[in-house]
Parts: sequence; structure tokens; C-alpha cells
Amino acid sequence: MSGRHQCDQQEHNFVADAFNWEQRVKGEKEAARSWPGNWGEVFAPDAPKTNQGKIEQLQKELDKLPVQGMISNSQMSYTLMTPYSQGKRHNRKSSSFCDDDI
Repeated sequence: MSGRHQCDQQEHNFVADAFNWEQRVKGEKEAARSWPGNWGEVFAPDAPKTNQGKIEQLQKELDKLPVQGMISNSQMSYTLMTPYSQGKRHNRKSSSFCDDDI
């Protein structure tokens, strides 16, 4: 008989780990959801209390933004240079395996 006890041979329970993690994530999400109701008055007394109030506040902030400053990606030009012409050799510091093909 060996000198080891059965309690020294513990197996890792992955199912219990997954359950514990799910409970932790659930608790964190619940805490984040309930935080404004519990602590909002202390840290942000002027913050709107309802979703409609939040929407109205964000709409006011949106109305203050300059419209001409909002340019979409399709309106931007990232380069004014012309693309490489095929067969033209360009000055490069390094060479690659296909330099002989040009």
C-alpha cells in the first residue's frame, strides 16, 4: 500500500470550471447593468435617469457636432500617386526572388 492518500490525487473538473466561469460572467454583467441605478446618483447626479432622457442628451450632443467635419471613407482619397506601371523597375533597397523576372 502506498503512503499517498486518495485525497492527494485530485482530478481537474473542467465542467465545474466552465460553470464557475459562466456564473462569474453572469454576475459581472448583472453588476454592470445595475450599477447606474445603485451608484449613478453618487457619481453622476446630472445624468439622465431614463433611456429616453439618455437619447435626448445624446441627440443634443450630436446636434453640436459640425456636419462638414464628418467625411465618410468613400469621400476620402488616400493617395494621389499613380499605381506602378507594369514592367517598370523601381528603386528599392532590398531585392526579392522575383527581381530577375522584371
